Amino acid sequence: MNDPKENLMKNLKIPLARPWFTEEEAKAAAEVVKSKWLIFGKQTEAFENEFAEIMGAKYAIAVNSGSSALLVSLMALGVREGDEVIVPNITFVSTASASMFLGAIPIFADIELKTYCINPEDIEKRITPKTKVIIPVHYAGQTADMDSILAIAKKYNLKILEDAAESHLAEYKGRKCGTIGDMGIFSFTPAKPMTTGEGGMIVTNNEELAKKARLIKNFGDTDKFKWDFLGFNFRMPEVMGAIGRVQLKKLSKAIEIRRRIAFKYNEGLKNEEVIVLPYIRNLADHVFQLYTIRLNLNSLSVTRDEFISKLAERGISTKLYYPTLHNQRVFRKFGPFNNSSYPNSIEYAKTALSLPIFPDLTDEEINYVVESIKEVIKNNKK
Repeated sequence: MNDPKENLMKNLKIPLARPWFTEEEAKAAAEVVKSKWLIFGKQTEAFENEFAEIMGAKYAIAVNSGSSALLVSLMALGVREGDEVIVPNITFVSTASASMFLGAIPIFADIELKTYCINPEDIEKRITPKTKVIIPVHYAGQTADMDSILAIAKKYNLKILEDAAESHLAEYKGRKCGTIGDMGIFSFTPAKPMTTGEGGMIVTNNEELAKKARLIKNFGDTDKFKWDFLGFNFRMPEVMGAIGRVQLKKLSKAIEIRRRIAFKYNEGLKNEEVIVLPYIRNLADHVFQLYTIRLNLNSLSVTRDEFISKLAERGISTKLYYPTLHNQRVFRKFGPFNNSSYPNSIEYAKTALSLPIFPDLTDEEINYVVESIKEVIKNNKK
């Protein structure tokens, strides 16, 4: 007789992430296509207004990606050639590379090993007279230590651009991520808590910065065929705006489900001493765009990458989010870098992996992931 568990292992493929779509998104997109009004329409503008309201921001500016949101925001903040922008060493590449398009220099700071967010103490060590902006990343939906970062920015007269790409509706002491610094950005790629396919959003409470961002995202167009300063086409198409409005209505529910899944993982894995579970300062602080664990490799006979491969053999997709930036070739010209300057980042990069998490992940799939992890640990303990 076939083992049901063995059959499940052979047939199941659990991705890391999957967008939560229904017929509503398809209908909204189709209505835009039928209207033939694909840019400069009402959908994206309405999406901006609704996003600003739900985030508690005065202004929201929609763009075509989260990476574009970073670049536009840095331009609006006046970042120029030779300026330095401090970023965490563990984040997606565009957090750091966006500044390079302006001739600025990304400066990498180490992370905290609790939250995997930028370490405020390390930020201060890396400030120079050239420093212009700090970009704290709210990693995986977990808020950074914004009180400390705000104090540092005030002390040295620096701007704060929050990278809240993964942290829609996460709160820090009652304030929504992205609205605490001078500007904040969000991403809407398919793995995020809400998606428009691609797409991004800039939020700010500063009217002047909002005006600049709106001009920059549309070629610096102050009037039809009148360009007073440098901009480019970073606009969000109407189809994406329409999908975003539908997704925004479901965002609170999506976050609620993500938290429920995270708690199921926590409960299932809490007795595994090999695993470091995600740190939760308090519930409002974390929206679990990723569910990231770390392995105590001293207790295992396999590496983290081998652990990932063994889960893949069982049809479970897991991944390191993200590798250290200072070791990436694109940033080599800013070196030389020394691994000893980033001990927490190095430890994270050797031991971390993120598990599947998305709203329509089933209880059966969650249980299967948990049991598979336990089996891999059991079979590979020293």
